[in-house]
Amino acid sequence: MKEKKKIIGSIVILLVFIFFISMGYIASLRGNKYKEEEVFTESIEKESSNTNIIIYVNGEVKKPGVYELKENSRIEDAIKIAGGFSKDADRHKLNLAKKIKDEDYIYVDKIKKDNDSLEDGKKSVNNSGKININEASKEELKSVPGIGDVTAQKIIEYRESNNGFNSVEDIKKVDRIGEKTFEKLKDKIDVR
Repeated sequence: MKEKKKIIGSIVILLVFIFFISMGYIASLRGNKYKEEEVFTESIEKESSNTNIIIYVNGEVKKPGVYELKENSRIEDAIKIAGGFSKDADRHKLNLAKKIKDEDYIYVDKIKKDNDSLEDGKKSVNNSGKININEASKEELKSVPGIGDVTAQKIIEYRESNNGFNSVEDIKKVDRIGEKTFEKLKDKIDVR
């Protein structure tokens, strides 16, 4: 009987010992798992900091187009990759130090000479005082109620990529111009 108690006691001690050893082993595995996750997370963060962005450079540059640059690049980098400014570029309207982000659109305006602005004004405003949205400058577009800086740029982009507007109603195809905005500006624009 004493012999049986010793054997059972030894088995219980052995089981307790095995239990604690296995718990320690499982805990060490979990610790390694967390370390692996930390290493994995750090590697993803490093990769994401080395990602590239896609931008569109247009207007008065030597090679307009879509380009890939490193994240945190500046407008100056975008102009360089597009071949630099053309001879007619208005270099003073852009902040070359500004950081660019993915999907940015960078447009380099043409230098306006005094004669050009007078001629443009004659072309883009008709006898009834309506603005011709197919020829108006960004500033002239902004003079129309309901059209701000961003919307004026979107109108210019739309007309460049769609060979102009065929009717006044076509302006509703421009992002940010809904029915309410159209009602405000329809009597002040033309497509001549």
